Amino acid sequence: MLTLFSGCAVPPTLSPEAASAWAARQSRLMQLTTWQADGRIGVVSGQDGWHASFEWAQQDSGRYRIALIGPLGQGRVVVENDGQEARLRTQDGQNWTAPDADALLEQSLGVRLPVNGLRYWARGLPEPGSTPTLQTDAQGRLTRLEQDGWVIEYPAYAPTSILNLDLPTRIVARRQDLSVKLVIEQWTL
Repeated sequence: MLTLFSGCAVPPTLSPEAASAWAARQSRLMQLTTWQADGRIGVVSGQDGWHASFEWAQQDSGRYRIALIGPLGQGRVVVENDGQEARLRTQDGQNWTAPDADALLEQSLGVRLPVNGLRYWARGLPEPGSTPTLQTDAQGRLTRLEQDGWVIEYPAYAPTSILNLDLPTRIVARRQDLSVKLVIEQWTL
């Protein structure tokens, strides 16, 4: 079973039971392609920072809608991706487009947030495409993930009724002088 998930670097000190639990958990998490997470986000970039409430609706692996409420005093910012391009709309009617949401948020808000990674990290999964280093607990839940220069920590999980899974409720992602903290108050699956 572990050969199916060989793209993830598992620390050599991980027990066989924990490695097996991670492989089973990862398989179930990959089935969650449609979900909604509501909560709060805090971003610190160098000396600057902001916080907002968010509503993230993921429809499949490429389509999503993220509403940020209250960032930078702008009221409501909506980021949508249809799988082809990302669009951002502010409450006052300004619109931007870009090939991906990471570049779009950098262009409009001045900070490059890892939206592409967060689509996976929010569920407790590494983003496909690179080899991460991960640490799990005995139940196979990620406690720490290192990927593409980011260190992502998972201090809290909550149970769900779907697929018998606990999902992250607190996520802290850091890279150089950028820190992103998510508090997920509600999962809708």
